Amino acid sequence: NREREAVKPSTAQRRPSVKLGTFDGSGNWNIFLRRFETCAGFNGWNEDDKLMYLMESLAGPAFQLIQSCEAKLTYVALRDKLQHRYGPEHQLERYRQELRNRRQRSNESLQTLCDDLERLAALGYPDCAVDQRETFFTLPIFFDAMADRDLSFEVWKTSPKTLRDALTEALRVEPWMKARQPRDRD
Repeated sequence: NREREAVKPSTAQRRPSVKLGTFDGSGNWNIFLRRFETCAGFNGWNEDDKLMYLMESLAGPAFQLIQSCEAKLTYVALRDKLQHRYGPEHQLERYRQELRNRRQRSNESLQTLCDDLERLAALGYPDCAVDQRETFFTLPIFFDAMADRDLSFEVWKTSPKTLRDALTEALRVEPWMKARQPRDRD
């Protein structure tokens, strides 16, 4: 018995708990859920703990969803309700529309634009192979989304096969094109 007691970890030896962010409905539900489940496993939460921590991590519209739940709420019921509301499989058309309408914002880098196009394509077309998503969606949309139309045309003329090829070419040509532009004189 004394040997068993000596083997038990003391409170001071326990590993720190992993902290979790909040979910307000605007982010990616699947990524949040994956982080939540990892955190729950690491922290050793049971179903009641998961329910309490999930409720505490919700904000905004996602938190308001609790109001429409039954009085006796379980973790699985709340998770499923959030999955149904915010899971990407229920928002395919939204992601597809965002992808079609995506344009480079002022001061947004081309790398950030490409990353977002890839994210939206993956969410909007999850069953489509990556190379097909690139060929039919992200690559053509990249040309339309670029703020600098002349740069877009110069990159398009090189017939890039992938989005990364197009990005690499755009990053190569962009400084050259900016240097060619007439400078404002005082």
